[in-house]
Amino acid sequence: MPYSPGDLLARHDPAAWTRTLAYRPRAELPFNAASIGGATPVMLDTTVYLDALKAPGLPTAIATLVARNVVLHSAISCAELAVSVGHLDLAHPLAAVHRAPLVETLSRMAPTRIVAPSAAAWTEAALIAGILARIQGYPRESRRAVLNDALILLTALEGGATLISRNVRHMDLLLRFRPDAHVLLYDRVAPD
Repeated sequence: MPYSPGDLLARHDPAAWTRTLAYRPRAELPFNAASIGGATPVMLDTTVYLDALKAPGLPTAIATLVARNVVLHSAISCAELAVSVGHLDLAHPLAAVHRAPLVETLSRMAPTRIVAPSAAAWTEAALIAGILARIQGYPRESRRAVLNDALILLTALEGGATLISRNVRHMDLLLRFRPDAHVLLYDRVAPD
């Protein structure tokens, strides 16, 4: 569907964003897993895949949602996992140990469930990431991370899915731009 970059600039006028955003209290953020129904598709932020691979794993409520609901995979999360596979130094003695679970995770993703962001999502995500980089004072090396997070959020929104993420700080800020997006945040499980 055609989109107008001008419409996106009207929605997120950079001139309207002049002050650093404060992070909101936890009580104001979407941490309630019980609010997600069984018929709601979920999309996983890259943090979810990584947490599932590490001990002690995902919180029980998040693992239950992932097992119960239709899971959509963001092409951006696929790319973030794939770049990790490609970046591993194969000469390192632990490379195979770290590579295998990432390759298995990517291999299990059904191609029909992988959702790529539209051209409009790319433009909107870049605009939002640029505004956040400016008003939050992000260093150059952090800008790609917020762009990827914005892309994942907008891909979930376009796919009608609830995004599950442990990235509380970025999602708190991104939801200021797109409060219509559905997000479920969680905390990492503490090791025993």
